[in-house]
Amino acid sequence: MSNEDKAYRYLKQQIINGKYQPGHVLSENQMCIKLNMSRTPVREAFKKLENDGLLERDGQETRVTQVTLAELKENYDLRSMLEVYALKKSFANLDQTRLNDFRLKFEKALNDKDWTSYLELDAQFHQYLTHSNDKSVLQKNLDLLKSQTNRMRYAIRDDQRCMISSVDELLQIIAAIKENNQAKAVAQLNKHVKSVYDWERIYLEQ
Repeated sequence: MSNEDKAYRYLKQQIINGKYQPGHVLSENQMCIKLNMSRTPVREAFKKLENDGLLERDGQETRVTQVTLAELKENYDLRSMLEVYALKKSFANLDQTRLNDFRLKFEKALNDKDWTSYLELDAQFHQYLTHSNDKSVLQKNLDLLKSQTNRMRYAIRDDQRCMISSVDELLQIIAAIKENNQAKAVAQLNKHVKSVYDWERIYLEQ
């Protein structure tokens, strides 16, 4: 992996998990020191994150972008449509054993009240349901939308009501797939994505 890719992945993860909050100013020089890299790969990583909509330039400063309600809704509307399309494509190839493994892990995270594990599992599960060729237009757009929406999941971290509701919805998706009921699985996925949006909307409105 190139230094540019390492810097990009590191910064992207720090933004998504809330380490760098909206409005946080990032310095190329400081990041070069932190990552022990030259300026070029860090600068290129910053440019990629700008293209992703996660960073923005404000004069001489580079900041983590703010999240507005309008943008959040649009991102979730698009994500819902694309995930449903992707699930329909992958439905016949979903593995029962893998689904059972997800179910057990979701139940454990809920019982342990482990928000971090839940969020990691949720990201893995959505990726499993909707994965296509890494270089496909569909996958690239889904990854971009997930980057924008998932960082809000960490903003509402440790809200047990959200985790209880979300895990129940995810288990219903798994149950529908195990029943080989595509229409029901799609409906449950739509319901789950809308529910997560509602939790994040409430957080932003506070």
